[in-house]
Amino acid sequence: MTTSQGGCQCGKIRYRLTAKPQMLYICHCSDCQKQSASAFGMSLRMRPGDIEFAPGLEAMQSWDTRGEDGRIKRCHFCPNCGTRIMHSSDDADETVSIKAGSLDDTSVLRPRAHIWLKSAQSWVAIEREQFACFDAEPDDSILDKEAQNSESHHV
Repeated sequence: MTTSQGGCQCGKIRYRLTAKPQMLYICHCSDCQKQSASAFGMSLRMRPGDIEFAPGLEAMQSWDTRGEDGRIKRCHFCPNCGTRIMHSSDDADETVSIKAGSLDDTSVLRPRAHIWLKSAQSWVAIEREQFACFDAEPDDSILDKEAQNSESHHV
């Protein structure tokens, strides 16, 4: 894999991905719509150990919210410019979601799934035969299976 790099808008947070992401999915939940100030958010599922943050730069800040399942979603962002960098949980070993728009080169992104379609904007056209589609958030095991079934999710 070619190393992918990214960061916030002001440059005070920088990271690099040291392994291929597990998958890229598009999330249409109302939280992602608000966070992205758009119709959806894009997330790269990664193992936490496969992300290296540049030392000596500004430390990310975070705040917690709860998903519909009651679990904590920790939202990490640049304290200077506010760019959301990733989401994690309170389990340090659980996969994290890098906000895909924070990558330096997004031209190679190929989503594998759309989730939370019950919250999608009615004007967003989705070619359902090309993607795994879910009305809500599927179990991690289902997303893991989708990731294994396709090579179209790499960066």
